[in-house]
Order: sequence, then C-alpha cells, then structure tokens
Amino acid sequence: MIAWREKFIATGVHFGVTLLLAAIAAALIFLVWYPRPFDTMIGGTELFVLIVGSDLVLGPLMSLVLYNSRKTRRALLFDYTLVGVLQLAALAYGISIMADARPVYVAYSKDRYEIVLAGDLKAKELAAARDPRFARVPWTGPEYVAVVISSEDYQDALFEALAGNEEHQRPKFYVPYASQLGAVRKHAKPLAVLEDKKPQAKSLIQAALKGEPEPQGEYKWLPVRHFRGFWTAIVDDANGEVVAWVALDPYD
Repeated sequence: MIAWREKFIATGVHFGVTLLLAAIAAALIFLVWYPRPFDTMIGGTELFVLIVGSDLVLGPLMSLVLYNSRKTRRALLFDYTLVGVLQLAALAYGISIMADARPVYVAYSKDRYEIVLAGDLKAKELAAARDPRFARVPWTGPEYVAVVISSEDYQDALFEALAGNEEHQRPKFYVPYASQLGAVRKHAKPLAVLEDKKPQAKSLIQAALKGEPEPQGEYKWLPVRHFRGFWTAIVDDANGEVVAWVALDPYD
C-alpha cells in the first residue's frame, strides 16, 4: 500500500528547500543583475520563471515518485543525493544563462541609450578597451557609460557595425557617462513632443514619474534600444540623469 501521507510530507519538505534556493537566486537576479525596469524590459522575469519554475516543479515531483519509507536510509540518501545534484546542476545552468543575458551597461550613443548585455561583450573587445575601467564585465548591476567615436575610429566603427559588431558593444569607445552630459541634454527632447506624437504617452509618463521629486531642470526624453525593441527614458535636463523608464516605443 502506498503511504501517500508520507510521500506528500517528503514532497512538501523538498519543495520548501527548493523554494529557499530559488529565493536566494531571485535576490541575486532581481536586486543586483536585473533591477527594475530591466526585469521587464529585457524579459528577466520571464526567463527566471521558466528556469526556476521548472526546478520548483520537477524536483518535488521526483520526490513524490521516489520517496518510500520502506527504503533503507542508504537508498533514500542515494536517491535524494542524485535528485539534489540534478536540481543544483539545472539551477546553476539556468543562472549561468541569466548571467550571460543580464544588462551590464546603459550606453548613451549619439541620440539614444543602448542596453548592453553581458553576452554582447566579446573577450577581444574587452581586451581592446582604452580605459581599464571598461575592460571587465560588471557584476553588480548595470552601469552608465557613453560611446564616443573619434574621426580616426570612424571607418573602423562603420565596418564593424556593418558586420554586426555595433559601437555600443565595443568598450574601446566607452567614456564616463558624466563626460557626455552636455550631449545628453542637447539631444533630449521635451515631453510635449512625445505626448503630441503619442496620446497614450502622457498617462504612462505620469505613472512612471509618480513619487519622483521635482526635477532640478525640466523632464525630457530619449529613446532606449534593447534587443526586444524600444522603450523611453525620462531624463532630468539639468543633470542628464535618467529618473524613470517608460514601456513605450517612441518610434512605433
């Protein structure tokens, strides 16, 4: 006779342990690697649910199938060691995928922001960085940089971009964001321009700015490009800082 009560207890304990590990992974992923709004913008939440959700379901289900109080302690230890190794391997693999897809730079380039993912930065490009600060991939969340291409680098940048290696994916062109605040302020456009173009923009912008302090200057906007499309960044014209993000394609 199957002792279902014992099986469900074992499954519940297994689920609790798996949930604890998932919570630790979630803290790393959503508090450090994918802070708002990047969890939504580039699909961090969806990827996490797909990867960790399967681990949360499959591990306890295996426990439901394998647990049998009639088994020897040694047999149970072997079964759960095997299940644990498989679960940890699957979780580690999932976290490695999320690490490769995490946003590492918000790069101001020409007249918009580009979201740079860890996987976008190739080893040879990191090695070519002229500023040692940009010769490594950040692990503590997205950092702001600016992309500046000199006349001497123009042809190289053009040919590489045509081959799919765009300027924002090449740390050799990175400079500190603060050095380009003048360009940010110059290219940022008044909110009225976007609101006239897109009637739904006003309510979305108001919701995004809810709770934000009064700007030092004037709120303006710039496009944000990521691999899934475009969003809009709201910028304080006085200091060039991004104060809010809006899930709105300003070009569509």
